[in-house]
Amino acid sequence: MKPIIKRIALGASIVLLVAQFFQPDRTMPPIDPANDMLEMTNAPADIRQLVVGACYDCHSDKPVYPWYSYVTPVNFWLQDHINEGRETVNFSRWDLFAGDEEASEAGEKIAEGEMPLESYVWIHSEADFTDEQRARLVAWFDANTAARSGEGEHDRRETREH
Repeated sequence: MKPIIKRIALGASIVLLVAQFFQPDRTMPPIDPANDMLEMTNAPADIRQLVVGACYDCHSDKPVYPWYSYVTPVNFWLQDHINEGRETVNFSRWDLFAGDEEASEAGEKIAEGEMPLESYVWIHSEADFTDEQRARLVAWFDANTAARSGEGEHDRRETREH
């Protein structure tokens, strides 16, 4: 029985080792700082720190990849999560997202504890807001991301998808 277990373990190790040579696409589009939400809204320093620490890894073109994001298969799961976050709201492309429904609900999602995700907070202590930080961030988002009229929203969404 032991030789079978050793062969299975060896085979699994080889598969995992070979899998490390496959990495997800992390190509980023060119970034224009003038289109960044924090620049466009002239966010105060404390808000910048909270938003970058809790939101930018998944909702911007400036993620900071931790060491484990280079380990297959975790890397594919994580990159897919980031890609989905950017499709929903991308703070680096605020020129395209400002006023969209998802962007205007940012404060509500933070207030209700939907964002940042619990799984993100476990690993990123800077995203574990105090009640005061959460209230400040919710008030700031509510004041700075109010939905515009639906005019032009379809055009912005089409531009993002292409």
